[in-house]
Amino acid sequence: MKTIAHNKPSFDSREIKALTKVVKSGWVIAGAEVERLESTMKRYHGKKYAIATSSGHAALHLSLLALGVKKNDEVIVPAYAPSDLLNAVHYVGAHPVVVDIQKDSFNIDPERVQKKINKRTKAILVPHIFGTPADIGALQKLGIPIINDCAQSLGTLYRGKPVGHFGDVGIFSFYATKVIASGQGGMVVTDDKKIYTYIKDAIDYNNRDTYKVRYNYALTDIAASIANVQFEKLTYFLRRRKAIASRYQRILDAKGMQYFPKKNDHTANYYRFIIKLSTKKKRDGVKALFKKHGIVTIVPLNAYELLNNSLKLGKKEFPYSEEMASTNLSLPVYPALKESEVKRVCAVLRLL
Repeated sequence: MKTIAHNKPSFDSREIKALTKVVKSGWVIAGAEVERLESTMKRYHGKKYAIATSSGHAALHLSLLALGVKKNDEVIVPAYAPSDLLNAVHYVGAHPVVVDIQKDSFNIDPERVQKKINKRTKAILVPHIFGTPADIGALQKLGIPIINDCAQSLGTLYRGKPVGHFGDVGIFSFYATKVIASGQGGMVVTDDKKIYTYIKDAIDYNNRDTYKVRYNYALTDIAASIANVQFEKLTYFLRRRKAIASRYQRILDAKGMQYFPKKNDHTANYYRFIIKLSTKKKRDGVKALFKKHGIVTIVPLNAYELLNNSLKLGKKEFPYSEEMASTNLSLPVYPALKESEVKRVCAVLRLL
């Protein structure tokens, strides 16, 4: 029995052809392919500027710098988020202020954010976890610069527009497991010319007539060539993810089980499909059942990975993050899943 991976990129001959073209050209650093990717992302999100980066994490670091976040400033972040958010905040010497997520959601709670704002607050980091949109509208009303973390949410909508359209600055990732994958890679989008100018200058330290601290964060044409082909498939990727998820949803509805994204959610990009169990014990039992049938599932974020636990802040103020981390399980839902593999996942769901 062949194991079904939890996630893998969807590549075919088109990526190979694009990659071969770049290699044969002899120009593999940032060039025409990077410019094309920047133009595509700028146009798709309705932004004035786009800058490609070597990773989503680099995009996040540069965005904090461009907003002027520095030592002893505060940046508000959700507890239910990967540790790279903490890393980026610590890179600039700022202090991460952690808040809980909303009930029955994965996203940061605007009401809790508001209570943490003070004169040292310089930014709110807003990831749209697993491709489900956060309440950007409520957060924008707070009057604090927003870094819109769209690493998992390319194709996700908010009020009818891509989530990357919103916020002072938006960042994206093209990591191997993301919606479109180039191995590594990222992007910054913004309407602010000052942010664009700062990042454009800081992204590469070569051939400059004046010195200041800069970063080797440029994307290569090799990676961009793959990302460009992947972007051409985005509509199909989103449609395929949703089609697979709808089959899981029908089975789970019949069993009265909770899952995310919820049925008929037309805003999510279905980057992840999550089932929610009542307890950690039941979650771990379901995970073992899938493993028995050769299907890899993952705990999307373990309790020890929560940012409140990474910073040893305790659990009391973060009940919803703790609950989600203890009861959620992520199923395979990527476009490269074969029909036979989808049927195998469905068969195990029927056993629950």
